[in-house]
Amino acid sequence: MPETPQFFSCRIYGVLRRGGRVLLTRSRFIDREFVNFPGGGIELGEPPLSALKREYKEETGLLIRPLNILYASEGLHVSTHRPMQIVSLYWLVEETGGTLRSGGNDDDVIDLFWADADAIPTDEMFPSDKEFALRLKSLTAAGL
Repeated sequence: MPETPQFFSCRIYGVLRRGGRVLLTRSRFIDREFVNFPGGGIELGEPPLSALKREYKEETGLLIRPLNILYASEGLHVSTHRPMQIVSLYWLVEETGGTLRSGGNDDDVIDLFWADADAIPTDEMFPSDKEFALRLKSLTAAGL
């Protein structure tokens, strides 16, 4: 069981769709590789949508425009590496420019890849991202 949270982190991610596929990252954090959507932490004093645009460009090379919020995490998610509660926001985004990187970003992202929205490798995700990914198909079917 994770420790009681002593810190708080708000994270924001963008869902870019092409046909029935979504763009995902394969990343590394400390000693674990995982899959998630492009995005990351919101810095203190940074507007959330500015953080999303910054993180998306850093991780993918793409410029994006946030369209609408799809989901905010509902569960209590505590990091397995430190006593930090994580709240994640997921936005539908559209590409407005830039060039999609091949490979990683020489930082935390190892690779970028497209996956069918109904075949996202949720077994490779952290719990907050998995919570969203399992709901993505029903959210997009509802026209979000």
